[in-house]
Amino acid sequence: MPDFSKIILGTAQFGLAYGINNANGKIPENEIFKILDFAYQNKITILDTASSYGNSEKQIGKYLKKNPEKSFKIIIKISNTKLSLEEQLIKSLGNLNAKKADAILFHSLELYQQFESELPSFVKLYKGKYFNQLGISVYGNDQINSVIKDRRIERVQLPFNMLDNSNIRKKIILRLKSEGKNIDARSVFLQGLFFKPIEKLSKNLMTLKKYLHILHKLSEESSYTIEGLALNYVLSKSYIDRLIIGIDSLKHLKTNIEKINEGISDEVINRIDSIQIKKTETLNPNSWTR
Repeated sequence: MPDFSKIILGTAQFGLAYGINNANGKIPENEIFKILDFAYQNKITILDTASSYGNSEKQIGKYLKKNPEKSFKIIIKISNTKLSLEEQLIKSLGNLNAKKADAILFHSLELYQQFESELPSFVKLYKGKYFNQLGISVYGNDQINSVIKDRRIERVQLPFNMLDNSNIRKKIILRLKSEGKNIDARSVFLQGLFFKPIEKLSKNLMTLKKYLHILHKLSEESSYTIEGLALNYVLSKSYIDRLIIGIDSLKHLKTNIEKINEGISDEVINRIDSIQIKKTETLNPNSWTR
């Protein structure tokens, strides 16, 4: 039986039309509430949000105000270059109608570097009172290397998926684990790229075409859907503590849960592990043309 407590519900789509393959736009409020009800019923009780995700925080806050008995853990992100760490934390907690966050993460390495001088006093004053863990969201291994030795950083969000896979990430993740850090995998669907028709790829993504073909062929041969492959591949890795899933509807969340329940074979996992991307920079969504 899958452990759904390992799933973090990403909420960017609660406030934005997020993702390269998003055709539905941001999710309506009534459906957001149904999604949160369904997630909680299925033991998905960690939410990942940010002030930069449109009105996502406020939508979650409305829900929590109406459902105070639902004890979601919330990860919030430092996303603003102009407000202090304290101001951003207090503002986000206010939007969320929450007294405390499970974790507060820097949304980028640049933000971490900008506020690094504030960290000693910020951690001393607010850790334990308003948040439990401090962390960061990063992209490449070079960025990960920048924070490995910072003991204040206890949680790291990083991309991990069927293309940005064990060949690229396992070694450095194990180094993070050796430093006692928790690992959240994001971009499990590579921001929806796995579902985008291959013939509609932009020029910047053509170098990934042959690898996407490999995944689609594997899906056909194994009878697992791309969605099932993507989710279960990440869940199969014991060095990943949790994975973040982004959804664009209640139906999408239900489908994800169904696919996780199906699992995948060791043979399929090994075939995904054998995929090696040469130009890893193409896996960073910041380099894509939307």
